[in-house]
Amino acid sequence: MKKTPLNLAVTLILSATSSLSFASDADVQKQLSSLQQQIESLQQRLNAVEAQPQAKAAVVAPVNNSVARDSSEASDASELAAGPTPATSDDIEGLRSDVENYKYDQSRQYERQTVKSSRDTTLFGTVQLRANVQDNNTAPNTPKSGFDVGTALLGVRGNLFKDYNEGKNLDYQASFGYAKRNDGTNNSNFNLLDAYLRYHVFSTNGGAEIPRLNLTLGQQLLPFGLDVQSPEDLRPTISTASAATYLGLFTRQNGLIVRGDAKPFVDYGANYRAPLFEYAIGVTNGNGSNKTDDNNGKDYIGRVAFTLPVDYASWLREFKVGASYIKGEAKLSGSGITDNKAQKDRLGFDIYYNHAPLGVTYEYLQGKTDYAIAATATAPASIQNAKAEGHTVTAFYTLGDQFYNSIKSNAKFDDFWPKSIQGYYRFDRYNPNKNQKDYLDSASGRIGEYDIHSLGLNLFFAQTTKFQLQLNHYIYDIETATQKDTNELQAQFQYTF
Repeated sequence: MKKTPLNLAVTLILSATSSLSFASDADVQKQLSSLQQQIESLQQRLNAVEAQPQAKAAVVAPVNNSVARDSSEASDASELAAGPTPATSDDIEGLRSDVENYKYDQSRQYERQTVKSSRDTTLFGTVQLRANVQDNNTAPNTPKSGFDVGTALLGVRGNLFKDYNEGKNLDYQASFGYAKRNDGTNNSNFNLLDAYLRYHVFSTNGGAEIPRLNLTLGQQLLPFGLDVQSPEDLRPTISTASAATYLGLFTRQNGLIVRGDAKPFVDYGANYRAPLFEYAIGVTNGNGSNKTDDNNGKDYIGRVAFTLPVDYASWLREFKVGASYIKGEAKLSGSGITDNKAQKDRLGFDIYYNHAPLGVTYEYLQGKTDYAIAATATAPASIQNAKAEGHTVTAFYTLGDQFYNSIKSNAKFDDFWPKSIQGYYRFDRYNPNKNQKDYLDSASGRIGEYDIHSLGLNLFFAQTTKFQLQLNHYIYDIETATQKDTNELQAQFQYTF
């Protein structure tokens, strides 16, 4: 770098000294000393500016620790002395170009790679891949082993109105599910499952101590018992309880249902909430999903449940007792009989205890259903009443940390989840008609009462994925040529998203 600024400064100072010729010698010496100090200060600043590129180069070059430390200190000192370097027009234009390129790339990715909706929307789904084998299956046209798709569900959920002040949101859900067809073809059905609107009457963001109340209108699961209320991805076993299955309770219904709770007990330290009282009341068509109502009668449903108000550390945590009831009417036609007010009542009682790692549930279910009897040579056609009864006991023990609140609240990577192994035993007894010992149940195709003992294992190796293995032993009170005691081994891989 040329020392033109320094020469100019010296010239100016010397020219200024010409005016000192008339001053006294003492004053001259004092002013000369001051000017000399100014010249030395300017020389130091100039040396610092010249040393700045060399200091930066020294930092980049591979040197030993002592030299690097000295260079770094010199660089810091020079930068402080020289001050920030102003940006040039080329720098500003380059930054503008980079920002425009980034904006274009983000806009293009959003347009081409993002599913868009006019409202908040979440895509979800559940798939169950299943295999089974039986050792003594004598039913006609039924193989002893095979592969199957148990469930394939796809849906969306979100909100149509979001209340930021009180959380009185208007939510929606729509889902479709795969169903098998046993008509000899390779076709299948993809039917509507859930289709409802849900409005939260009470605040949902006011804290855990605020009671809950919502209204749900549309096609939905019934608030009955334990298994029936659980969606497909949360059911604990591969097979469902016989009584609830063959009495049609897993079938979604169209109607209006009010759900809520009161006096919740909250343990903030464990992020635990247990409402003392839960309730649900509603009215539905009662004739299944995806159907128009076929009679003027409606099904009226009610459920209540009580949970002990204890903290998270108590051994009585998650002890709940519930009762459910459906008063229904169905259209009955056949055997020359038509009745639009046939009885179809359901009564349930359940006990739930889940204190990780141990859990036990019990569910009792009773159903009263009218059915038609064809005329015989000695008796005309008539309407009879079938009184069904079922008992289901499930006990499980979990090894692992996946289901503890302390693990759920911890920060972790999306693909990391603690592995858990859950062993369970289920006893399932069902009698389709206690009034007739050899009653043929048209829903299941089985005759009389039977028991199912199930021993299973659930392996949770990801947050939304599990592998299930279940061994079933069927014991029939009445054995026939097509109905004999048998063992069945089931395996299922379930994943959700």
